[in-house]
Amino acid sequence: MQHDAAGVLVAWVTGFNAGDVDAIAGLYSPDATLFGTISPTLTTRSEDVRTYFAAVAKSRMQVKLIDAPTVTDIADAAVVLSGLYEFSGPRPGGESFVMPARYSFVVVNIDGQWRIVHQHSSPQTKPR
Repeated sequence: MQHDAAGVLVAWVTGFNAGDVDAIAGLYSPDATLFGTISPTLTTRSEDVRTYFAAVAKSRMQVKLIDAPTVTDIADAAVVLSGLYEFSGPRPGGESFVMPARYSFVVVNIDGQWRIVHQHSSPQTKPR
C-alpha cells in the first residue's frame, strides 16, 4: 500500500477482525456515510455506524483484503481506496461462510489524520 492514506484501511481491517467497535468507529468522520455489505440502507449518523459495526463484531465475522487497494487521488487531501475483500465467519447454525465483496472508501485528511467520509461495500457479483 504505497499511499499513506491506505493506512486507514489497514487500521479498519485490524479493528474489524478484533471486533473493536471503538477503533472502527474512530476511523470515520462525524458526518460519514456508509453503505454496509449487510445493510439495506445508507447509514448517515455516527451512532448508526457504531451500531452497524457492533452487530458485525457480535457475529465474529472476519475480513481479509484480497490485494492492495487501488488508490485514486481526487484532491490534495482526498483519495478513493477501492478493491476486493472477503468476509468469513460462522453462520448462526455453526457452519462457516465465505463472502467475496468489493469496497470503495473515500478518505480525507482532516486535521492531519486520514478519516473515512464514505464507504460502500457490496457482495461481489459472480461472472456470467
